[in-house]
Amino acid sequence: MRKRWIFLILILAIIVTAIVFSVFISKKKKMDRDYELLVESEFLFYPLEVDGRFGVLNRYGDVVVEPKYDAVEIPNRDRAIFVLATDESFVVFNDKQEQLFKDFSEVSAVSGMSSDGERVYNNTVLKYKENGKYGLLDFDGKRVTGAEYETMESLTDKYGEILVKKNGKLGVLNVKGAILVDCKYDFIKGDGYVKDASYKYGGYIVGNRGKAGYVYGYLDRNSKEIIKVGHESIYRVTEIDSDDAYLVARENGRYALYKGRNNLTDYKYIDMYYNNGTGTFTVQKNKSYGLINLDGKVVIPEQYEELLVVGIFVNASKDGVDFTFDLSGAKVENSEFVSLQRTSTDKYYISINSDYKYGIADLNKKVVVDNKFEFIEEIPTTGLLIATSGDDVTVYNAEITELVSASNAEIKNVGDYIQITTSNESYFLTADGKKVDNKTVYLDNQLFASKSGNKWGFVDLKDNTVVDFIYDEVTEVNEFGFAGVKRDKKWGVIDRNGNVVLEPAYELESVNPVFIGKYYLNNGTAYGF
Repeated sequence: MRKRWIFLILILAIIVTAIVFSVFISKKKKMDRDYELLVESEFLFYPLEVDGRFGVLNRYGDVVVEPKYDAVEIPNRDRAIFVLATDESFVVFNDKQEQLFKDFSEVSAVSGMSSDGERVYNNTVLKYKENGKYGLLDFDGKRVTGAEYETMESLTDKYGEILVKKNGKLGVLNVKGAILVDCKYDFIKGDGYVKDASYKYGGYIVGNRGKAGYVYGYLDRNSKEIIKVGHESIYRVTEIDSDDAYLVARENGRYALYKGRNNLTDYKYIDMYYNNGTGTFTVQKNKSYGLINLDGKVVIPEQYEELLVVGIFVNASKDGVDFTFDLSGAKVENSEFVSLQRTSTDKYYISINSDYKYGIADLNKKVVVDNKFEFIEEIPTTGLLIATSGDDVTVYNAEITELVSASNAEIKNVGDYIQITTSNESYFLTADGKKVDNKTVYLDNQLFASKSGNKWGFVDLKDNTVVDFIYDEVTEVNEFGFAGVKRDKKWGVIDRNGNVVLEPAYELESVNPVFIGKYYLNNGTAYGF
Protein backbone atom coordinates (compact mmCIF):
# COMPACT_ATOMS: atom_id res chain seq x y z
CA MET A 1 0.00 0.00 0.00
CA ARG A 2 2.85 2.33 0.91
CA LYS A 3 4.58 1.64 -2.41
CA ARG A 4 1.36 2.49 -4.19
CA TRP A 5 1.17 5.87 -2.44
CA ILE A 6 4.81 6.59 -3.24
CA PHE A 7 4.12 5.73 -6.87
CA LEU A 8 1.08 8.02 -6.98
CA ILE A 9 3.05 10.86 -5.38
CA LEU A 10 5.82 10.43 -7.94
CA ILE A 11 3.30 10.47 -10.78
CA LEU A 12 1.68 13.61 -9.33
CA ALA A 13 5.09 15.25 -8.94
CA ILE A 14 5.92 14.46 -12.56
CA ILE A 15 2.59 15.91 -13.73
CA VAL A 16 3.06 19.09 -11.66
CA THR A 17 6.63 19.45 -12.93
CA ALA A 18 5.45 18.99 -16.50
CA ILE A 19 2.74 21.63 -16.07
CA VAL A 20 5.17 24.08 -14.46
CA PHE A 21 7.73 23.40 -17.19
CA SER A 22 5.08 23.83 -19.89
CA VAL A 23 3.97 27.17 -18.40
CA PHE A 24 7.61 28.26 -18.15
CA ILE A 25 8.29 27.33 -21.78
CA SER A 26 5.09 29.10 -22.88
CA LYS A 27 6.03 32.28 -21.00
CA LYS A 28 9.59 32.11 -22.32
CA LYS A 29 8.36 31.76 -25.91
CA LYS A 30 6.07 34.74 -25.39
CA MET A 31 8.94 36.77 -23.93
CA ASP A 32 11.26 35.73 -26.75
CA ARG A 33 8.71 36.83 -29.36
CA ASP A 34 8.64 40.33 -27.93
CA TYR A 35 11.49 42.62 -28.89
CA GLU A 36 12.66 46.22 -28.90
CA LEU A 37 14.75 47.94 -31.53
CA LEU A 38 17.61 50.29 -30.81
CA VAL A 39 16.75 53.97 -31.12
CA GLU A 40 18.11 56.54 -33.54
CA SER A 41 17.77 59.99 -32.03
CA GLU A 42 20.95 61.99 -32.64
CA PHE A 43 21.56 61.01 -36.30
CA LEU A 44 25.31 61.43 -36.04
CA PHE A 45 26.34 59.86 -39.36
CA TYR A 46 25.24 60.09 -43.00
CA PRO A 47 26.24 58.31 -46.22
CA LEU A 48 28.35 60.60 -48.40
CA GLU A 49 28.46 60.38 -52.20
CA VAL A 50 31.02 62.25 -54.28
CA ASP A 51 31.45 61.48 -57.99
CA GLY A 52 29.74 58.11 -57.61
CA ARG A 53 31.97 56.97 -54.74
CA PHE A 54 30.80 56.55 -51.14
CA GLY A 55 32.02 57.39 -47.66
CA VAL A 56 30.66 58.71 -44.36
CA LEU A 57 29.97 62.25 -43.12
CA ASN A 58 29.20 63.21 -39.51
CA ARG A 59 26.60 65.80 -38.50
CA TYR A 60 29.31 68.41 -37.95
CA GLY A 61 30.38 68.33 -41.60
CA ASP A 62 33.51 66.22 -41.07
CA VAL A 63 34.34 63.38 -43.45
CA VAL A 64 34.98 60.35 -41.22
CA VAL A 65 35.35 57.85 -44.09
CA GLU A 66 36.69 59.12 -47.40
CA PRO A 67 34.32 58.62 -50.36
CA LYS A 68 36.27 55.90 -52.19
CA TYR A 69 34.01 52.85 -51.85
CA ASP A 70 31.43 51.28 -54.15
CA ALA A 71 28.69 51.49 -51.52
CA VAL A 72 28.16 52.28 -47.85
CA GLU A 73 25.59 51.00 -45.34
CA ILE A 74 24.97 52.75 -42.01
CA PRO A 75 22.51 50.49 -40.15
CA ASN A 76 22.08 52.87 -37.21
CA ARG A 77 22.78 56.59 -37.65
CA ASP A 78 23.73 56.89 -33.95
CA ARG A 79 26.33 54.09 -34.07
CA ALA A 80 29.80 54.30 -35.62
CA ILE A 81 29.36 51.07 -37.59
CA PHE A 82 29.88 51.53 -41.33
CA VAL A 83 29.64 48.66 -43.80
CA LEU A 84 31.74 49.52 -46.85
CA ALA A 85 31.68 47.58 -50.11
CA THR A 86 34.46 47.21 -52.68
CA ASP A 87 34.57 44.61 -55.45
CA GLU A 88 31.58 42.73 -53.97
CA SER A 89 33.34 42.28 -50.61
CA PHE A 90 32.49 43.97 -47.33
CA VAL A 91 34.55 45.57 -44.59
CA VAL A 92 33.24 47.26 -41.44
CA PHE A 93 34.87 50.35 -39.93
CA ASN A 94 34.14 52.71 -37.05
CA ASP A 95 34.68 56.47 -37.05
CA LYS A 96 38.33 55.98 -36.02
CA GLN A 97 39.03 54.00 -39.19
CA GLU A 98 39.35 50.81 -37.14
CA GLN A 99 38.12 47.58 -38.70
CA LEU A 100 35.39 45.81 -36.74
CA PHE A 101 34.31 42.15 -36.57
CA LYS A 102 37.61 40.81 -37.92
CA ASP A 103 36.77 37.28 -36.79
CA PHE A 104 33.96 37.07 -39.35
CA SER A 105 34.59 36.59 -43.05
CA GLU A 106 31.68 38.76 -44.19
CA VAL A 107 29.52 41.16 -42.18
CA SER A 108 26.89 43.43 -43.71
CA ALA A 109 23.64 45.20 -42.91
CA VAL A 110 20.30 43.42 -42.88
CA SER A 111 18.74 45.38 -45.69
CA GLY A 112 15.61 45.30 -47.81
CA MET A 113 13.15 47.43 -49.72
CA SER A 114 10.22 49.24 -48.20
CA SER A 115 6.82 49.20 -49.91
CA ASP A 116 7.72 52.70 -51.18
CA GLY A 117 10.80 51.36 -52.93
CA GLU A 118 13.26 52.84 -50.44
CA ARG A 119 16.19 50.78 -49.14
CA VAL A 120 15.96 50.21 -45.38
CA TYR A 121 18.38 48.73 -42.85
CA ASN A 122 17.72 46.93 -39.59
CA ASN A 123 19.05 49.35 -36.95
CA THR A 124 19.70 46.72 -34.24
CA VAL A 125 21.50 43.71 -35.77
CA LEU A 126 23.84 42.79 -38.63
CA LYS A 127 24.23 39.59 -40.61
CA TYR A 128 27.36 37.49 -41.06
CA LYS A 129 28.19 34.77 -43.56
CA GLU A 130 29.81 31.46 -42.77
CA ASN A 131 30.08 28.40 -45.00
CA GLY A 132 27.76 30.03 -47.50
CA LYS A 133 24.95 30.70 -45.01
CA TYR A 134 23.86 33.62 -42.88
CA GLY A 135 23.34 34.29 -39.19
CA LEU A 136 22.55 37.32 -37.04
CA LEU A 137 25.20 39.34 -35.23
CA ASP A 138 24.66 42.10 -32.65
CA PHE A 139 26.54 45.40 -32.71
CA ASP A 140 28.98 44.11 -30.07
CA GLY A 141 30.06 41.27 -32.34
CA LYS A 142 28.15 38.48 -30.53
CA ARG A 143 26.33 35.80 -32.52
CA VAL A 144 22.57 36.05 -32.13
CA THR A 145 21.93 32.97 -34.27
CA GLY A 146 24.04 30.36 -35.97
CA ALA A 147 24.76 30.64 -39.68
CA GLU A 148 21.91 28.44 -40.88
CA TYR A 149 19.92 30.55 -43.34
CA GLU A 150 20.25 30.72 -47.12
CA THR A 151 19.12 34.34 -47.31
CA MET A 152 18.46 37.09 -44.76
CA GLU A 153 16.87 40.49 -45.39
CA SER A 154 14.56 43.09 -43.87
CA LEU A 155 10.89 42.05 -43.92
CA THR A 156 8.80 44.32 -46.15
CA ASP A 157 6.08 46.31 -44.34
CA LYS A 158 7.18 45.07 -40.90
CA TYR A 159 10.28 47.06 -40.13
CA GLY A 160 12.63 45.51 -37.56
CA GLU A 161 11.84 41.89 -38.36
CA ILE A 162 14.01 39.68 -40.55
CA LEU A 163 12.91 37.53 -43.49
CA VAL A 164 14.99 34.35 -43.73
CA LYS A 165 15.08 31.33 -46.01
CA LYS A 166 15.85 27.79 -44.84
CA ASN A 167 15.59 24.67 -46.97
CA GLY A 168 14.07 26.80 -49.71
CA LYS A 169 11.22 28.12 -47.53
CA LEU A 170 10.72 31.53 -45.93
CA GLY A 171 10.20 32.41 -42.28
CA VAL A 172 10.65 35.39 -39.95
CA LEU A 173 12.99 36.12 -37.04
CA ASN A 174 13.11 39.02 -34.61
CA VAL A 175 16.29 40.83 -33.56
CA LYS A 176 16.70 38.41 -30.63
CA GLY A 177 16.89 35.51 -33.08
CA ALA A 178 13.50 34.12 -31.99
CA ILE A 179 11.44 32.43 -34.71
CA LEU A 180 8.27 34.44 -35.30
CA VAL A 181 7.07 32.58 -38.39
CA ASP A 182 8.28 29.07 -39.21
CA CYS A 183 10.16 28.58 -42.47
CA LYS A 184 7.38 26.99 -44.51
CA TYR A 185 6.17 29.63 -46.95
CA ASP A 186 7.12 30.85 -50.42
CA PHE A 187 6.05 34.44 -49.70
CA ILE A 188 5.90 36.58 -46.54
CA LYS A 189 5.42 40.30 -45.97
CA GLY A 190 4.13 42.39 -43.10
CA ASP A 191 0.60 43.73 -43.10
CA GLY A 192 1.85 47.32 -42.64
CA TYR A 193 0.01 47.95 -39.36
CA VAL A 194 1.74 50.38 -36.97
CA LYS A 195 0.89 50.92 -33.30
CA ASP A 196 2.85 53.03 -30.82
CA ALA A 197 5.38 53.73 -33.61
CA SER A 198 6.17 50.01 -33.91
CA TYR A 199 5.41 47.39 -36.55
CA LYS A 200 5.64 44.49 -34.10
CA TYR A 201 1.89 44.57 -33.40
CA GLY A 202 1.03 43.79 -37.01
CA GLY A 203 0.48 40.44 -38.68
CA TYR A 204 1.75 38.71 -41.79
CA ILE A 205 0.57 38.13 -45.34
CA VAL A 206 1.87 34.67 -46.24
CA GLY A 207 1.71 32.74 -49.47
CA ASN A 208 2.69 29.60 -51.34
CA ARG A 209 3.04 28.76 -55.00
CA GLY A 210 0.02 27.05 -56.48
CA LYS A 211 -0.65 25.60 -59.91
CA ALA A 212 -2.00 28.93 -61.15
CA GLY A 213 0.46 31.14 -59.24
CA TYR A 214 0.72 32.34 -55.66
CA VAL A 215 -2.11 31.95 -53.16
CA TYR A 216 -2.22 33.86 -49.88
CA GLY A 217 -3.36 33.70 -46.28
CA TYR A 218 -3.03 35.77 -43.12
CA LEU A 219 -1.31 35.21 -39.75
CA ASP A 220 -1.79 37.44 -36.72
CA ARG A 221 1.14 38.90 -34.75
CA ASN A 222 1.47 35.59 -32.83
CA SER A 223 1.61 33.62 -36.11
CA LYS A 224 -1.85 32.12 -35.58
CA GLU A 225 -3.61 31.40 -38.86
CA ILE A 226 -6.54 33.80 -39.29
CA ILE A 227 -7.26 33.20 -42.98
CA LYS A 228 -6.09 30.00 -44.65
CA VAL A 229 -3.63 30.14 -47.52
CA GLY A 230 -5.60 29.81 -50.74
CA HIS A 231 -6.73 33.33 -51.64
CA GLU A 232 -5.83 35.33 -54.72
CA SER A 233 -4.92 38.38 -52.63
CA ILE A 234 -5.18 39.69 -49.07
CA TYR A 235 -4.43 43.05 -47.53
CA ARG A 236 -5.04 44.70 -44.16
CA VAL A 237 -6.86 48.01 -43.91
CA THR A 238 -4.20 49.70 -41.79
CA GLU A 239 -6.14 52.97 -41.51
CA ILE A 240 -8.50 51.20 -39.08
CA ASP A 241 -6.89 51.01 -35.63
CA SER A 242 -8.14 47.71 -34.27
CA ASP A 243 -6.54 44.71 -32.56
CA ASP A 244 -8.83 42.56 -34.73
CA ALA A 245 -7.44 43.19 -38.18
CA TYR A 246 -9.83 44.32 -40.90
CA LEU A 247 -8.82 42.33 -43.96
CA VAL A 248 -9.92 42.41 -47.58
CA ALA A 249 -9.52 39.03 -49.25
CA ARG A 250 -10.19 37.96 -52.84
CA GLU A 251 -11.33 34.52 -53.94
CA ASN A 252 -12.44 33.55 -57.47
CA GLY A 253 -12.30 37.20 -58.49
CA ARG A 254 -14.62 38.35 -55.68
CA TYR A 255 -13.82 40.30 -52.51
CA ALA A 256 -14.93 39.81 -48.90
CA LEU A 257 -14.39 41.85 -45.74
CA TYR A 258 -13.03 40.08 -42.67
CA LYS A 259 -12.73 41.25 -39.08
CA GLY A 260 -10.22 38.81 -37.67
CA ARG A 261 -11.50 35.34 -38.53
CA ASN A 262 -15.05 36.54 -39.18
CA ASN A 263 -16.14 36.93 -42.79
CA LEU A 264 -18.53 39.87 -42.63
CA THR A 265 -19.75 40.00 -46.23
CA ASP A 266 -19.04 36.74 -48.03
CA TYR A 267 -17.31 36.88 -51.43
CA LYS A 268 -19.83 38.89 -53.40
CA TYR A 269 -18.08 42.07 -54.51
CA ILE A 270 -15.92 42.66 -57.57
CA ASP A 271 -14.26 45.64 -55.86
CA MET A 272 -13.99 47.07 -52.35
CA TYR A 273 -12.02 49.97 -50.87
CA TYR A 274 -11.97 51.82 -47.58
CA ASN A 275 -13.01 55.47 -47.28
CA ASN A 276 -10.46 56.71 -44.76
CA GLY A 277 -11.85 58.34 -41.64
CA THR A 278 -15.47 57.43 -42.37
CA GLY A 279 -15.80 53.85 -41.14
CA THR A 280 -17.21 52.83 -44.52
CA PHE A 281 -16.23 50.83 -47.58
CA THR A 282 -17.32 51.55 -51.11
CA VAL A 283 -18.27 48.25 -52.73
CA GLN A 284 -19.04 47.26 -56.29
CA LYS A 285 -21.43 44.51 -57.32
CA ASN A 286 -21.48 43.94 -61.08
CA LYS A 287 -21.58 47.51 -62.50
CA SER A 288 -23.26 49.14 -59.50
CA TYR A 289 -21.86 50.70 -56.35
CA GLY A 290 -22.97 50.86 -52.72
CA LEU A 291 -21.67 51.47 -49.21
CA ILE A 292 -21.11 49.14 -46.25
CA ASN A 293 -20.06 49.88 -42.66
CA LEU A 294 -17.45 48.25 -40.43
CA ASP A 295 -19.91 45.50 -39.51
CA GLY A 296 -20.26 44.61 -43.18
CA LYS A 297 -23.85 45.86 -43.21
CA VAL A 298 -25.17 47.58 -46.33
CA VAL A 299 -25.99 51.25 -45.59
CA ILE A 300 -26.47 52.31 -49.22
CA PRO A 301 -27.67 49.53 -51.57
CA GLU A 302 -25.40 48.49 -54.43
CA GLN A 303 -27.52 50.06 -57.16
CA TYR A 304 -25.79 53.32 -58.15
CA GLU A 305 -23.79 53.93 -61.32
CA GLU A 306 -21.40 56.25 -59.46
CA LEU A 307 -20.71 56.72 -55.74
CA LEU A 308 -18.21 59.01 -54.06
CA VAL A 309 -17.65 59.61 -50.33
CA VAL A 310 -16.66 63.21 -49.60
CA GLY A 311 -16.42 64.15 -45.93
CA ILE A 312 -19.71 63.33 -44.21
CA PHE A 313 -21.63 63.05 -47.47
CA VAL A 314 -21.98 60.35 -50.09
CA ASN A 315 -22.69 61.58 -53.61
CA ALA A 316 -24.32 59.00 -55.86
CA SER A 317 -26.02 58.95 -59.24
CA LYS A 318 -28.44 56.64 -61.03
CA ASP A 319 -30.19 57.03 -64.39
CA GLY A 320 -28.96 60.62 -64.65
CA VAL A 321 -30.32 61.59 -61.22
CA ASP A 322 -27.95 62.73 -58.44
CA PHE A 323 -28.47 61.78 -54.79
CA THR A 324 -26.79 62.84 -51.55
CA PHE A 325 -26.68 60.60 -48.46
CA ASP A 326 -25.07 60.83 -45.06
CA LEU A 327 -22.76 58.07 -43.84
CA SER A 328 -25.65 56.20 -42.23
CA GLY A 329 -27.40 55.98 -45.61
CA ALA A 330 -30.08 58.60 -44.93
CA LYS A 331 -30.93 60.90 -47.84
CA VAL A 332 -29.83 64.53 -47.54
CA GLU A 333 -32.28 66.86 -49.27
CA ASN A 334 -31.48 70.28 -50.78
CA SER A 335 -27.93 70.48 -49.50
CA GLU A 336 -25.91 73.43 -50.80
CA PHE A 337 -22.72 71.44 -50.18
CA VAL A 338 -21.28 68.41 -51.92
CA SER A 339 -18.77 67.82 -49.10
CA LEU A 340 -18.43 68.63 -45.41
CA GLN A 341 -15.23 67.56 -43.65
CA ARG A 342 -14.98 68.09 -39.89
CA THR A 343 -12.02 70.06 -38.53
CA SER A 344 -9.90 68.61 -35.72
CA THR A 345 -11.78 70.72 -33.16
CA ASP A 346 -15.09 69.10 -34.20
CA LYS A 347 -16.65 72.59 -34.19
CA TYR A 348 -16.61 73.35 -37.92
CA TYR A 349 -16.65 71.82 -41.37
CA ILE A 350 -14.45 72.54 -44.34
CA SER A 351 -17.14 72.76 -47.02
CA ILE A 352 -17.21 72.34 -50.78
CA ASN A 353 -20.18 73.67 -52.75
CA SER A 354 -21.56 72.53 -56.10
CA ASP A 355 -19.07 74.81 -57.90
CA TYR A 356 -16.26 73.01 -56.02
CA LYS A 357 -15.29 76.13 -54.13
CA TYR A 358 -14.10 75.78 -50.54
CA GLY A 359 -15.48 77.54 -47.47
CA ILE A 360 -16.19 76.91 -43.78
CA ALA A 361 -19.52 76.00 -42.13
CA ASP A 362 -20.55 75.39 -38.52
CA LEU A 363 -22.04 72.13 -37.25
CA ASN A 364 -25.51 73.37 -38.17
CA LYS A 365 -24.24 73.66 -41.77
CA LYS A 366 -24.50 77.46 -41.62
CA VAL A 367 -21.90 79.27 -43.74
CA VAL A 368 -19.20 80.92 -41.63
CA VAL A 369 -16.73 81.64 -44.45
CA ASP A 370 -18.07 81.96 -47.99
CA ASN A 371 -17.20 79.25 -50.51
CA LYS A 372 -14.76 81.34 -52.52
CA PHE A 373 -11.41 79.57 -52.18
CA GLU A 374 -9.73 77.08 -54.45
CA PHE A 375 -8.60 75.00 -51.47
CA ILE A 376 -8.67 74.97 -47.67
CA GLU A 377 -6.27 72.80 -45.69
CA GLU A 378 -6.10 72.27 -41.95
CA ILE A 379 -2.69 72.00 -40.27
CA PRO A 380 -3.54 69.36 -37.61
CA THR A 381 -0.72 70.21 -35.18
CA THR A 382 -1.86 73.83 -34.99
CA GLY A 383 -5.55 73.78 -35.88
CA LEU A 384 -4.88 76.61 -38.33
CA LEU A 385 -6.84 76.63 -41.58
CA ILE A 386 -4.98 77.74 -44.70
CA ALA A 387 -7.25 79.01 -47.47
CA THR A 388 -5.71 79.62 -50.89
CA SER A 389 -6.72 81.09 -54.23
CA GLY A 390 -3.81 81.12 -56.62
CA ASP A 391 -0.91 82.70 -54.72
CA ASP A 392 -3.24 84.53 -52.31
CA VAL A 393 -3.35 83.09 -48.80
CA THR A 394 -5.79 83.63 -45.93
CA VAL A 395 -5.17 82.02 -42.55
CA TYR A 396 -7.87 81.33 -39.95
CA ASN A 397 -7.39 80.04 -36.43
CA ALA A 398 -9.32 77.11 -34.96
CA GLU A 399 -12.14 79.50 -33.97
CA ILE A 400 -12.35 80.80 -37.57
CA THR A 401 -10.94 84.22 -36.82
CA GLU A 402 -9.05 85.63 -39.80
CA LEU A 403 -5.40 86.07 -38.85
CA VAL A 404 -3.63 86.84 -42.11
CA SER A 405 -4.56 87.74 -45.64
CA ALA A 406 -1.62 88.07 -48.00
CA SER A 407 -1.12 88.27 -51.76
CA ASN A 408 1.62 86.43 -53.65
CA ALA A 409 2.58 84.51 -50.53
CA GLU A 410 4.48 81.27 -49.96
CA ILE A 411 3.61 79.11 -46.99
CA LYS A 412 5.33 76.15 -45.31
CA ASN A 413 5.44 74.26 -42.00
CA VAL A 414 8.40 74.78 -39.69
CA GLY A 415 7.91 72.50 -36.69
CA ASP A 416 4.83 73.74 -34.86
CA TYR A 417 4.90 77.05 -36.74
CA ILE A 418 3.60 78.22 -40.10
CA GLN A 419 6.02 80.38 -42.07
CA ILE A 420 4.52 82.95 -44.45
CA THR A 421 6.78 84.72 -46.91
CA THR A 422 5.74 87.57 -49.20
CA SER A 423 7.77 89.92 -51.38
CA ASN A 424 8.02 92.33 -48.42
CA GLU A 425 8.31 90.21 -45.31
CA SER A 426 8.66 86.78 -43.75
CA TYR A 427 7.15 85.80 -40.41
CA PHE A 428 5.78 82.85 -38.47
CA LEU A 429 2.43 82.01 -36.91
CA THR A 430 2.05 80.09 -33.64
CA ALA A 431 -0.71 77.54 -33.05
CA ASP A 432 -2.91 80.26 -31.58
CA GLY A 433 -2.23 82.55 -34.52
CA LYS A 434 0.27 84.97 -33.00
CA LYS A 435 2.87 86.48 -35.31
CA VAL A 436 6.47 85.83 -34.24
CA ASP A 437 9.81 86.36 -35.96
CA ASN A 438 12.61 83.91 -36.69
CA LYS A 439 14.39 84.79 -33.44
CA THR A 440 11.51 83.19 -31.55
CA VAL A 441 11.35 80.10 -33.75
CA TYR A 442 15.08 79.37 -33.93
CA LEU A 443 15.94 79.83 -30.26
CA ASP A 444 19.28 78.01 -30.44
CA ASN A 445 20.64 80.08 -33.33
CA GLN A 446 23.02 83.02 -33.12
CA LEU A 447 22.39 84.21 -36.67
CA PHE A 448 19.05 84.96 -38.30
CA ALA A 449 18.09 85.47 -41.93
CA SER A 450 17.17 89.08 -42.69
CA LYS A 451 16.18 91.00 -45.80
CA SER A 452 17.18 94.52 -46.81
CA GLY A 453 15.72 95.76 -50.06
CA ASN A 454 15.94 92.86 -52.50
CA LYS A 455 18.90 91.16 -50.84
CA TRP A 456 19.33 88.78 -47.94
CA GLY A 457 21.94 88.56 -45.22
CA PHE A 458 22.17 87.58 -41.54
CA VAL A 459 21.88 89.51 -38.29
CA ASP A 460 22.45 88.68 -34.64
CA LEU A 461 19.91 88.90 -31.80
CA LYS A 462 20.40 92.66 -31.60
CA ASP A 463 19.92 93.07 -35.36
CA ASN A 464 23.58 93.82 -35.94
CA THR A 465 24.61 92.81 -39.46
CA VAL A 466 26.93 89.78 -39.38
CA VAL A 467 26.65 88.63 -43.01
CA ASP A 468 26.23 91.41 -45.56
CA PHE A 469 23.03 91.69 -47.59
CA ILE A 470 24.49 90.29 -50.81
CA TYR A 471 22.46 87.14 -51.43
CA ASP A 472 19.38 86.48 -53.56
CA GLU A 473 18.03 83.83 -51.17
CA VAL A 474 19.13 82.25 -47.90
CA THR A 475 17.96 79.58 -45.48
CA GLU A 476 17.95 79.78 -41.70
CA VAL A 477 20.85 78.14 -39.84
CA ASN A 478 19.77 74.48 -39.65
CA GLU A 479 20.06 71.87 -36.89
CA PHE A 480 23.57 70.99 -38.11
CA GLY A 481 24.80 74.57 -37.75
CA PHE A 482 24.86 75.57 -41.42
CA ALA A 483 22.82 77.85 -43.69
CA GLY A 484 22.43 77.99 -47.44
CA VAL A 485 23.16 81.21 -49.34
CA LYS A 486 22.19 81.70 -52.98
CA ARG A 487 23.71 84.05 -55.52
CA ASP A 488 23.60 83.97 -59.31
CA LYS A 489 21.34 80.88 -59.19
CA LYS A 490 23.88 78.86 -57.21
CA TRP A 491 23.89 77.79 -53.56
CA GLY A 492 26.79 78.04 -51.15
CA VAL A 493 27.15 77.51 -47.39
CA ILE A 494 27.99 79.52 -44.27
CA ASP A 495 28.41 78.19 -40.73
CA ARG A 496 26.57 79.28 -37.57
CA ASN A 497 29.07 82.10 -37.05
CA GLY A 498 28.69 83.53 -40.54
CA ASN A 499 31.94 82.16 -41.94
CA VAL A 500 31.86 81.06 -45.58
CA VAL A 501 32.19 77.28 -45.82
CA LEU A 502 31.59 77.10 -49.56
CA GLU A 503 31.13 79.89 -52.08
CA PRO A 504 27.95 79.44 -54.20
CA ALA A 505 28.57 76.43 -56.44
CA TYR A 506 25.54 74.12 -56.36
CA GLU A 507 22.72 74.43 -58.88
CA LEU A 508 19.83 72.92 -56.91
CA GLU A 509 16.09 72.82 -57.56
CA SER A 510 15.24 72.84 -53.85
CA VAL A 511 13.97 76.17 -52.49
CA ASN A 512 15.18 75.29 -49.00
CA PRO A 513 18.22 73.00 -49.30
CA VAL A 514 19.81 71.47 -46.20
CA PHE A 515 23.59 71.56 -45.86
CA ILE A 516 26.03 69.71 -43.62
CA GLY A 517 29.35 71.44 -44.01
CA LYS A 518 30.04 71.89 -47.71
CA TYR A 519 27.72 69.00 -48.64
CA TYR A 520 23.98 69.09 -49.29
CA LEU A 521 21.56 66.56 -47.83
CA ASN A 522 18.91 64.85 -49.96
CA ASN A 523 16.77 61.89 -48.79
CA GLY A 524 19.22 61.01 -46.03
CA THR A 525 22.40 61.04 -48.15
CA ALA A 526 24.96 63.85 -48.36
CA TYR A 527 26.27 64.87 -51.78
CA GLY A 528 29.16 67.02 -52.93
CA PHE A 529 31.87 67.67 -55.45
